[in-house]
Amino acid sequence: MNPQTANAVTDSSSVPLHCQYRTASGRRCRMAVSDPHSGLCSKHAADRQKDLDQADLAAALIGDIEEFRSAADINHSLGELYKLQARNKITPRRAAVMAYTANLLLRTLPAIYAEESASPDAPIEIILDGPRPCHDEPYPGHTTPRASDPA
Repeated sequence: MNPQTANAVTDSSSVPLHCQYRTASGRRCRMAVSDPHSGLCSKHAADRQKDLDQADLAAALIGDIEEFRSAADINHSLGELYKLQARNKITPRRAAVMAYTANLLLRTLPAIYAEESASPDAPIEIILDGPRPCHDEPYPGHTTPRASDPA
């Protein structure tokens, strides 16, 4: 190793030659640095930017809402989701999943309101949602009049 190369690598003010990303096991990425500011290769710099963008999306979607306990809170979040999708900041698949989750939140609101307004000593109401009887078939032992039968 010549002295100039040794100085270039050990000089603390110079840009590192290899990506500074480390895996969970402690191994370093061996790609060349593409972003001197972060010291990362193009792949890891893009991953870091994606993580930062996702954090911005969460702030935009949630805002200052702490719990989704009202339809207005869920509606606000859905409106922000619509804006992000219109700006192509969120994929249609992810938006669909989030909209489905918002639908589930909306559907549970009546049960939450009923649970909160029920008195503690009120009897528990159990609703059985069994199949309804089929009214197309006649009852056993019951005959239906035919059009050819005399009245």
